[in-house]
Amino acid sequence: ATVKCRIGVDQQDSYEQLARFVEAVSSQAGVAHFAVHARKAVLGGIFSPHDNRSIPPLRPEMVRQLVKDFPALRFSINGGVGSLEAALQHLQTGVQ
Repeated sequence: ATVKCRIGVDQQDSYEQLARFVEAVSSQAGVAHFAVHARKAVLGGIFSPHDNRSIPPLRPEMVRQLVKDFPALRFSINGGVGSLEAALQHLQTGVQ
């Protein structure tokens, strides 16, 4: 099974919260693949859906840390990969 998620929502955007989410979903629901959009979502009408895909900063380092902390799981980065070079850099760190 696969889950597509963001790194966080509003003020719930720490790596620790993301790692707890991954641990819970993988262990309780058997999810083995996470497609992670490496920006948080800002709710409450502050940003439009379009702005939510570009204004909160990308934090790909959080996805790379998940790869290190959960070696039995698979992680894909979703969003912000604008070139072949960027894709190759992600692949070199274990992010698909």
